[in-house]
Amino acid sequence: MISSGSRPILKARLLTLVDRSIEDALSIFEALSRRERLESPIIILHENKGKRVSLGCFQIADEDLALGYLRKKGLDYFFRLHGGDIILHDENQIGIGLIVPNDEKYMETYASLMSLLMEKNGVKNFQITNDYIICFNKVLGEVTYLEKESLLGWFVIFYLKRSYEEIAGLKSIKGQLIKERVNKLRESCIGLDQVFKKQVSAKQFFEMIKEVLTEELNFELSALRLGLSDKKVMWKNREMLKKNSISERVRLKYLQLKHSATPKETFFFSKRLMNGFLRMWIKVKDNSLDKISLSGSFLFEPPEKLQDFEKMLEGKPLEESVLTEKVAEFFINEKIKASFTPFDIVELLCKASGGQ
Repeated sequence: MISSGSRPILKARLLTLVDRSIEDALSIFEALSRRERLESPIIILHENKGKRVSLGCFQIADEDLALGYLRKKGLDYFFRLHGGDIILHDENQIGIGLIVPNDEKYMETYASLMSLLMEKNGVKNFQITNDYIICFNKVLGEVTYLEKESLLGWFVIFYLKRSYEEIAGLKSIKGQLIKERVNKLRESCIGLDQVFKKQVSAKQFFEMIKEVLTEELNFELSALRLGLSDKKVMWKNREMLKKNSISERVRLKYLQLKHSATPKETFFFSKRLMNGFLRMWIKVKDNSLDKISLSGSFLFEPPEKLQDFEKMLEGKPLEESVLTEKVAEFFINEKIKASFTPFDIVELLCKASGGQ
């Protein structure tokens, strides 16, 4: 962990987004993460406006979302540019974005910031990862992590207070199932009010963040203004959220295989992951993989590589040794970070041939 006595004062830029939608915040985060050069860290503090639902870009709305419940509540949804599960964005949600140069002196900034924030509020039972922030073995923050050649980025979604009943309804519209899901959510997720044992406003939380950055991590903060090029990329990202090409491709391929399914040729498999759910449709021809569709609430970075991954698998024989080699090779060569392992994929594929 970085300590105040072990490093000189460093510069950082601060962008505060108050009364802005989650689409705006994510679009700005993506835009700033696409800068070719980053001289100093950027911190984004976002207070959400309105209420919307988002899905990971590999999810299928008809399968993963209770559309009737959304219509009843008058809610709309969109697909994020990265994977993951359904998220309810309401006015209890705040976001912390951090983008740093891919430089050794900044490597620990994210983990140090979050750890010191917990410790400052008397929280000792926590774990910081690039996927989640865990407190008392429950999810406190959900993280979007970007790793590029020139920079690293994290966008963490926190809830001042979680609305368990409403979140539960997003996946089920049957009363008893909602009650069961509420109980499971209470066991697996937690809000800042529960962690800090007091109600915290967005403004108070942002002040805590700035205090840790300046007093503990020795950053000198100055306001960031978006440049013209940043704004152009931001609006391009907003359009991508409206018409997400990755999610559309995933949906079309999923429907194509599902509706053309024939016995002894087309198979459906699924697997519950530690952090998500994997759904797989495959079509087999002459004991080789003819077509494959992967979908679900998983992470796969970079997300645009999922299509290449499917294409790489198509035409391969359903032989465990061959598939293991090819999948592992793809993960290494393309620097894939995913919720599932090569073994998870090979395990499901080999079920189509009886585990050969």
